[in-house]
Amino acid sequence: MLCVLRWNPCIVNENRDLDENSAIVVILVLASVVSLAGVIYPFKPFKRRWAALVSFFACFILIGALGPSPGPTETALPEVNERRWAAPEGNERLWVTSERLNRRTCPSESCGVVGQLFFREEVTVHEERDRWARITQPYDASCVGGRSEYVDTGNAACDPANGITDGQFAEWASVEYLSKTRPPDPAAGASGIEELVAGSDDFARYRTAFVEATQSLISQRHCTERDFRDMGGWVKSSSHRSQPIYFTYCGGATVANRLYLNADTGEIFK
Repeated sequence: MLCVLRWNPCIVNENRDLDENSAIVVILVLASVVSLAGVIYPFKPFKRRWAALVSFFACFILIGALGPSPGPTETALPEVNERRWAAPEGNERLWVTSERLNRRTCPSESCGVVGQLFFREEVTVHEERDRWARITQPYDASCVGGRSEYVDTGNAACDPANGITDGQFAEWASVEYLSKTRPPDPAAGASGIEELVAGSDDFARYRTAFVEATQSLISQRHCTERDFRDMGGWVKSSSHRSQPIYFTYCGGATVANRLYLNADTGEIFK
């Protein structure tokens, strides 16, 4: 057999030079081609097909053993900040001092608004520029038709003037409403029903409305104290941005169990 019988000297030491190994591999490739031909049409030195087949596989194994080893593979880096809040540590941590603080696509009032921060919410500052703080790393702007789908209000254009370059942007907030110390907790010392909803968004402003609505739902057995402990209170509805509408879940976190509250009127609805 060409490879098994004639190429035993091909079994080389691991320290042999790469060039020498390459030459041997070329010879083995040629031998494997001859062996394969012997499988298809027997000829000397292959009088039988099984001998040619054995030689072919032997050469194939030797090629794998003597061939160049693959170099270390590079791990593909993830897309920049796929989780926009999971950014590397910044230089400073600040807290929001206003009830609402717009998150913008660039450090200017003319830039698009992609959401809001809440009172006492913590942010990590990665950069400061002209009284603006960059609070995230760049991430995909989801540009469709030249406009970012993340922008809720204002300028949604996917262009550098709006802070969106190469389809990415970072979020900025005004330093004027950020503090190095966390503002006092308006729910400090809360007890009873107040304690159940102490984690509500805008608790300081709608404290009475939240407590009354919660008390009503519990007394009418629409909700339990456990429901409010699990939720932490009332959450601002993103579907009603311009209205003081908040929601909670009673009986499980499903759409069917979602209850809304108009904090101005006290109306509770589904």
